Amino acid sequence: DVTHVQEFGRLKYVHVSIDTYSKYVWATAQAGEKALHVIRHLTSCFAVMGVPREIKTDNGPAYTSKKISQFMRMWGVRHITGIPNSPTGQAVVE
Repeated sequence: DVTHVQEFGRLKYVHVSIDTYSKYVWATAQAGEKALHVIRHLTSCFAVMGVPREIKTDNGPAYTSKKISQFMRMWGVRHITGIPNSPTGQAVVE
């Protein structure tokens, strides 16, 4: 998920991932919400938390892009998408 924090200036897009098993939270401040920014976030997340078997995201444009699909395939991660901005679909992050 991405949260907007205006006070962070140029890096106002805070990308957040949660390991639902350990409840560990990883957040990075990025300059945008595009696939490139998601990949930067996930790469740092994998470096700290390890590579997951699967990731669940909403089906926003950045997450359904060809770049993200290739990235997930390269890392061997199963990518599951839900409904955008749905608190029931992404209840842990939303």
